[in-house]
Amino acid sequence: MPALAAARITELGGGDLGTPSCPSNPCLAVTRTTGYQLLLNGRRSVFTAPRDGRLVAFTLALGRPTARQITFFNQQSGGNASARIAVLRQVPSTQRGVVLYRLQARSDAFPLQSFFGQTVQFPLYTSLRVRRGWIIALSIPTWAPALAVSGLDNSFAWRASRVKPCSTNPERQPPQVTPGSVRQYFCTYRPARLTYSATLISTP
Repeated sequence: MPALAAARITELGGGDLGTPSCPSNPCLAVTRTTGYQLLLNGRRSVFTAPRDGRLVAFTLALGRPTARQITFFNQQSGGNASARIAVLRQVPSTQRGVVLYRLQARSDAFPLQSFFGQTVQFPLYTSLRVRRGWIIALSIPTWAPALAVSGLDNSFAWRASRVKPCSTNPERQPPQVTPGSVRQYFCTYRPARLTYSATLISTP
């Protein structure tokens, strides 16, 4: 009898997701961008798919901002907190040092406010195809208290779909949302961690 291949479940970035900064003062949040964890305690490729499969869910550890902090971010970042998961594929660039990614697929956006202060998993309505070597990113249409900074060093870093100067108002550099579009991912932030993981089921 031939051996039967079995699907494997991989939690990219799983384990301890870190402690989001909110409601500390200042409360730091991710605003209007698409990004992925470049370094996680010195490890690279933590959010790179090790094999072909389907992305079926993502998990967020969310801070619990105060009412005043929520009002501030809602006003500054275009509305209530929300997040989606995205699948990226690196594409060649003719310019040295320029990192480009094509958005292969993205989920619908999920509202977050009712889950503040919790670690919550969001099953996808429709799973997303992933190929080996593609990257799973977190995409924030508005804002999300899903950023950890306390107690971290430069072995924690994430990269965003922004170009320099990286301090530019995010309103001018919205998240990557159009499948098939190509964006430069220039800005790297450290020490910091996006507090997410993603569930990948491999193709048998």
